[in-house]
Amino acid sequence: MKQAVRVLSTYSADLFGINSVLYELGGMVVMHDASGCNSTYNTHDEPRWYTMDSMIYISHMMENDVILGNDEKLITDICDAAAEKKPLFIAVTAGLIPLFLSTDMKGIARVIEQRTGIPSFGFTTNAMSTYVLGANEALDQLVKSFAGRSEKSSGTGDRIRINLLGVTPLDFSVVGNVEALRKIFTDAGFEIVSTMAMGTTLEDISRAGDADVNVVVSSIARDAALTMKKKFGTPYVTGMPIGRYAAEKMVALVRDAAADGRCRSLAGASGSDEDPFFDSLLYPDEEYKTGRDPHGIRQVAKSGTFVIGESFAASAMRTCLEKDLGMKDVHLIATTELTCGLLRDGDLHSREEDDLEKALSGASTVIGDPLFSRILPGNRDHRAWEDSKAAHDARDNRDQNMDTLKMAAGDGFRFVNLPHEAYSGRMYRSHIPVFIGPDVLPWLEEQLKTQHIIYSNDIEMANRPFVSQAKY
Repeated sequence: MKQAVRVLSTYSADLFGINSVLYELGGMVVMHDASGCNSTYNTHDEPRWYTMDSMIYISHMMENDVILGNDEKLITDICDAAAEKKPLFIAVTAGLIPLFLSTDMKGIARVIEQRTGIPSFGFTTNAMSTYVLGANEALDQLVKSFAGRSEKSSGTGDRIRINLLGVTPLDFSVVGNVEALRKIFTDAGFEIVSTMAMGTTLEDISRAGDADVNVVVSSIARDAALTMKKKFGTPYVTGMPIGRYAAEKMVALVRDAAADGRCRSLAGASGSDEDPFFDSLLYPDEEYKTGRDPHGIRQVAKSGTFVIGESFAASAMRTCLEKDLGMKDVHLIATTELTCGLLRDGDLHSREEDDLEKALSGASTVIGDPLFSRILPGNRDHRAWEDSKAAHDARDNRDQNMDTLKMAAGDGFRFVNLPHEAYSGRMYRSHIPVFIGPDVLPWLEEQLKTQHIIYSNDIEMANRPFVSQAKY
């Protein structure tokens, strides 16, 4: 019963993580399950759906398919569609029903490749793991199958060439973070070979081996970074440049890695002035497979500031709070499978609602997706704020176009709303800030001073597609 969920949501599923990685690359992705998965993905987890075409399909399993295990129907349908659409590759993922039927997704992909001559991949997903595991596997498969080196070096002069690994809307959305990420490194004089896998092409990925350094900005690129280290000897720098310190530090770490071929990590430098050095086994932790994780509820800190979310983003936010704002006693609650060695003493690795509620009972500040505010205990619950006299007065006088209320919390507690596309989907997309780079600091400082209560999510306010920039 510990895994029962009362008020929290779930992360985007593993097969949606695969969709997100492969979305822009000209391939065909088929989710093998009953009708419904495609609607959930395109309406909640994929902001590019309304402005950019992609071949994402559902197999639409019928009752007879489940009873009889009719794999030939799936194979034939995919081959027929491929003959018409002519994709650059084919990927087949599984929902929960094929998992129960022990469907051989990799075997099905091999048959499809033999019949069509198109590179095909099968992923044994389960629709219960988070997007991190699916996206991690898809990005690794892309690197293994398509990453290579060009015949002529694409570099110009002394410019350092980099790949940005782990970029999808599930972690960065479409509000300007990807553009800000690229700007940090292009302004530093680096040449970006590919941005896997957002704003890039399969041709770009085919030249990924030309890069001098891989910049890993999300846990979804864990295995891809290791594969490229083994395949091309490319060193990698891990971290997400949130804030001024991280942006400047990661540029410096990339220069150092290009000079000596050693891997480096932003998080490793957050606690000391020394740059950490790592070998190819930067990520030895396999707790998501073994279940042996030392960062459990018994070891979590009892007070302080807590940052909730995917391990890279949460760790980078902690670095920003510590280095740019001078905050102390900052802890992480990693809620996805891969922690990538980023947790410290006092941190927690759990998705259990009961664990999170206990861990946050003594918190002074919590930073995370607005949905996490639902489990804040006692009078720190956002509903208590909404029922206060100050909230009622502000609500009565506020402009009808406002969807948030600013007010001071009586006990000094703060909940900072930092929506995560992979968790709340499109519900709070308009509230996602550009958190990459130093420009986040004024926003973050203001959030820490004043309590912002989100009254209406984007779906309630206007049930229409979200379009931020023309490209996406």
